[in-house]
Amino acid sequence: MLDLDGTLVLSEEVHRLAWQAFFDTWSVTVTDTDYEQHYMGRRPADVIAAVPGPWTGTDAAAVLSTMTAFTLEHAGSVKVVPGAAALIQQLRVKYPVAVITSASAPWAHHLLGKVLGVQHLVDVVITSEDTTAGKPSPEGYLKACAALRARPEHCLAFEDSPSGVRALVAAGVRDIVGVTTTTAAAGLTGAGARWTVSDLTSARVRGVRGALQARNTTAGSDDQENRA
Repeated sequence: MLDLDGTLVLSEEVHRLAWQAFFDTWSVTVTDTDYEQHYMGRRPADVIAAVPGPWTGTDAAAVLSTMTAFTLEHAGSVKVVPGAAALIQQLRVKYPVAVITSASAPWAHHLLGKVLGVQHLVDVVITSEDTTAGKPSPEGYLKACAALRARPEHCLAFEDSPSGVRALVAAGVRDIVGVTTTTAAAGLTGAGARWTVSDLTSARVRGVRGALQARNTTAGSDDQENRA
């Protein structure tokens, strides 16, 4: 199972600019620390409902629509995390693959199809439209597990944000790889990641695979295999 923004693609700058446009609309100043803790990696609708601000109690649908349009307009500036497409291709040889994102379906399908070129390799895509609560709620990951017919404890997952890692932990996923594209390793391990990598190239992921293979060999049971 894989997160999308920040894990497979370097799109956080686009989302940060979209959020900044939102903050400017409300004349609000948000520090980088507050942004990382309360906004990054979460569905905008959930943030607006949960984080107090001048928008509390108002209908922010129009502003959210503007944010979505802004991200799609700037999709061309998104870069791929090194090794992302190759990792999906390698995993898909043996395991089903799911992508779970707090972003909208148009954004997700654009990135998977036009930017990464792996849409045809992804078995399950869970977007913001598919859940009632976004990360750190485990709902998205639990839905992905159900669609894959996989037990959470048998899944391998990649995430770049603390809220996403916490969602995985709450879902019962144990084998979590934190990708340090947007958050320092300490923040990801503190949230529950078992390993951290700076990108998804074979050289970086090799240690994770080795640890999993060693554990599975020790366990001596096929039911210990992980799914992605």
